Amino acid sequence: MSKSDILQLAKGVRDFLPEEKIAREKIVDILKNTFEIFGYSPIETPILERFSLFSFKYIQGKESDILKEAFKLQDNGKRKLILRTEFTPSLARFIGMNQNLKMPFKRYQIGQVFRDGPIKLGRYREFWQCDVDVVGIKNEIIDAEIIELALEIFKKLNLKVEIKINNRKILNAILDQVKISETIRDQIIISIDKLNKIGKKGVKEELEKKNLSLEEINKILELINIKGKNNQDKIDNLKKILINQEGLLEIEKTLSYLDDKENVIFLPSLARGLAYYTGNVFEVFLKDKSKINCSLAGGGRYDKMIGNFLNSQKKIPAIGISFGLETIFDALELSKKANKKTVVDILFIPIGEQNIKSGIEIIKKLRDKGYKIDMDYLFRSISKALQYANDMKIEKVLIFGDNERKNNEVCLKNMETGKQENKKISDF
Repeated sequence: MSKSDILQLAKGVRDFLPEEKIAREKIVDILKNTFEIFGYSPIETPILERFSLFSFKYIQGKESDILKEAFKLQDNGKRKLILRTEFTPSLARFIGMNQNLKMPFKRYQIGQVFRDGPIKLGRYREFWQCDVDVVGIKNEIIDAEIIELALEIFKKLNLKVEIKINNRKILNAILDQVKISETIRDQIIISIDKLNKIGKKGVKEELEKKNLSLEEINKILELINIKGKNNQDKIDNLKKILINQEGLLEIEKTLSYLDDKENVIFLPSLARGLAYYTGNVFEVFLKDKSKINCSLAGGGRYDKMIGNFLNSQKKIPAIGISFGLETIFDALELSKKANKKTVVDILFIPIGEQNIKSGIEIIKKLRDKGYKIDMDYLFRSISKALQYANDMKIEKVLIFGDNERKNNEVCLKNMETGKQENKKISDF
């Protein structure tokens, strides 16, 4: 085996330098903090699950690109396993195995998921998802809350986004209108979901392969691309055409609860291809498509999945949204903008060997108070130690020499402003 083979990453995975990891953790902190402000509590489920969980027909339907992209493996007992491709099936299993949970159950989960799919900016084979889900609330007020939560997060991240929303019942009503057989609807919806990626021509070609007539294809494309001056106008135009209006009423109700309607766009072509969605679905995109043109977050309502897991006819309403850490990170370009290359806030610089022992005692006291502090253990000259602090973007340094030790002080230097002053150690 050559050295070049060893010193390579697997395709679609990445290492992160400290400055990148620090920046990613800042995003996670914003997500976690906002999730908890909105009343969501954390859970954790295994990365490794049984393959049967993810291949369950009520999750994947008859055709699923995600299942095709799954990393599948087998343990020594010949049991089929899978690296999770998302969190939702695991959540459904979790609810099924913990039926004594009080409802509504609001949870968040952050961790790695895996898909052996195409690689591009914002899409990798190992990536982090940050999900919130609510189980046990049917009212569309919770759909609106999840949209408000997403808008709040991207506001805190200083990213200008728009949220596209649709309802799977609207898509089914459109397919009813065109008299499409229920047996192929999942496949049709998967093709519709690719409209943003492959365009009308690509979707037409896929639908032709599924034996739809040109008249049927054109009617579907006409209805999912309905025109209107605003959300309500598009809803009203579809109301004039569609017989089944349940999905339109649910969209209308959801939008009525929102304060920010300007950045939420009703898009009848939005499908989100997974078979388990039953109602509202939504995706978050940057307004500036030139930066990154894939969704930063997405989710929807899946009111049948958990009941089907339990072999029950009872609907257990559930809705969630997943934030993609990789796409958000790439959108922010924090890997380029991040200045901080260490978690250290203060670098302690002792001058002279005779001051090292006293310096260690000061460091211990400051660490006890919660300061992130490190010492220049190479004992460089002041100029070289200050240069190191500057290179690492450390905000402050404490210089500790003979005079400072005699006066029970340290010299505090702000590396950004250059200002320095002597302070009593007790002042910290």
